[in-house]
Amino acid sequence: MLWAAIHLPRRALDAALRRQPDPAAPLALADGPPQRRVVVQANENAAAAGVHPGQPLAAAVALCPGLATLPFDAAEASRLLDLACAWAYRYSGQVCRDEADTVWLEVGGSLGLFGPWPRFERLLRDDLRELGLAHALAVAPTPLGALCLARHRDGLAVRDTAQLRRALDALPLALAPFAPAQREALAALGVRRLKQVFALPRAGLRRRFGAGLPELLDKLTGDAPDLRPCYQPPDFFEARFEFDDEIRYHTGLLFPLKRLVGDLCAFLVGRDGGVQRFELVYEHELRPPSTHVVGAMASERDPARLFELAKLVLERESIPAPVRAFGLRATELPPFVPAGRDLFEARPAGAMDWPALQARLQARLGDEAVYQWAPHADPRPEHAQRRVRSLRGRCLLPPPLPRPTWLLERPIPLRGPAPELLAGPERIEAGWWDGDDVRRDYYVARTAEGQRAWVFCAAGERGPFMLHGWFA
Repeated sequence: MLWAAIHLPRRALDAALRRQPDPAAPLALADGPPQRRVVVQANENAAAAGVHPGQPLAAAVALCPGLATLPFDAAEASRLLDLACAWAYRYSGQVCRDEADTVWLEVGGSLGLFGPWPRFERLLRDDLRELGLAHALAVAPTPLGALCLARHRDGLAVRDTAQLRRALDALPLALAPFAPAQREALAALGVRRLKQVFALPRAGLRRRFGAGLPELLDKLTGDAPDLRPCYQPPDFFEARFEFDDEIRYHTGLLFPLKRLVGDLCAFLVGRDGGVQRFELVYEHELRPPSTHVVGAMASERDPARLFELAKLVLERESIPAPVRAFGLRATELPPFVPAGRDLFEARPAGAMDWPALQARLQARLGDEAVYQWAPHADPRPEHAQRRVRSLRGRCLLPPPLPRPTWLLERPIPLRGPAPELLAGPERIEAGWWDGDDVRRDYYVARTAEGQRAWVFCAAGERGPFMLHGWFA
């Protein structure tokens, strides 16, 4: 097996930066009691101004007057790690995570699908940058070995246990996956590198530290299996943005909407699924949450298309009250089946197929404003069609005689000389059940001007005729 370790050393900061319209602006995360708040993490521009972890927040603000500060949010950092797992599931069926800052995926079985490792690595890094995740990436035959290499030098890749052992020998003790107490005790013995730990007698390590440390060393080098629970994607998606101030207009929701839709699509691609319906959730100060539904005609996972549909719904519907938090919830995740395309696509690049156009019109005008006409099982011409949103699953037997392409809104008397009857009669006798009873004999006729008409008269009669439609 070959494991790729994706180390996310600043995932709490990345979670905060993903929610900022300008991620390059100086930003720091702070924690601690209100009187003694200290900086936990800071982005590059804040660090360039002298802001660093452990610094009192007041000193950081004095060094960087434009510094924006947010509270350290461990729950949000954990949700970002879950999103990274959902994304990694796209590339491997074996994805694991720890409770700190690492996602592992088994890539040995995926190389045949995604190409050799340098190409595969570029795919992973491009996606991670798109998700806004600062990362270090390394590959090794064991999960813990890959994590140590990722912490040591980004981009390292070793393929067998002999190479892994040589690479681990040179690592300092600080990069080992030991508990802090174990690391301090080994340092007190004069141990500085992993090579020295490997050289210590196992019996002595077991007496001093218990069986856990030797077992950890065996998992690190591949001498013992490292069994970890694999990630299983959930059957729903839910994410939210919380605002410092109330949002009163839909324009203030567009940036979080784009980020939420992007996260939804990353989740869907990971589980190889789509979404046909999801909810925009608005949380208010003094009233229950409200929702708007966004729907598509078919299962989708294209972020641009889903964002456009959601944006049209935002523009059409009014926000019922000022918004303190904004979320997206998708509980119906049907399989995704890509639309069929010709080998040589003849449509212009910007053209949309009918399902996409229909979904866009419905998002703009409302569900009831866009419809299709479908055959209905009623012999009366006035009732033979119904408005429907989709024609799927509707199959009716064709009528015994042809029907005109132009049906008049209401029948009118046929003027002029008697027409030539070409086909018929077709008797329609129905409607007794709803009070609109008809008894008619229909004919295909040619008028004196040569037009083909659809006419009827009373049942059993040969006139006078009423005109009900024209044939093309």
